[in-house]
Amino acid sequence: MRASAPRSLVLGAVLVSLVAGCGLTQRLGFNRAEPEVQLPFRSKLSKGDQDRRFTVQVAAQGADIDAVRESVRHPATGFCLLNFGGSDIDWNVDASGEWQALRDDGGDLTFSGTCAKR
Repeated sequence: MRASAPRSLVLGAVLVSLVAGCGLTQRLGFNRAEPEVQLPFRSKLSKGDQDRRFTVQVAAQGADIDAVRESVRHPATGFCLLNFGGSDIDWNVDASGEWQALRDDGGDLTFSGTCAKR
């Protein structure tokens, strides 16, 4: 019986290594995904009134939509991938086809979209 104790420790260590290596810990939320390059604007995603809908508020400090686009896209893509299995997003757009954004008095922008169905 003593010989099986080291085997079980080795087996346990191998299993832990496999789970850590396959990305399961990241999918379970233990290691949050971070962009390689820090995004320029802080953003916050909120779930909408329906399952696939969401809003992203960006501390834009008066910046234009093109400057904040990646700071909006990153949390939205992560939300859709983790919750619905795809990264396609139907953004609310204005008449010209650009992402529609609401700007508050402080210069922050709020975008909204819906995770596309797969």
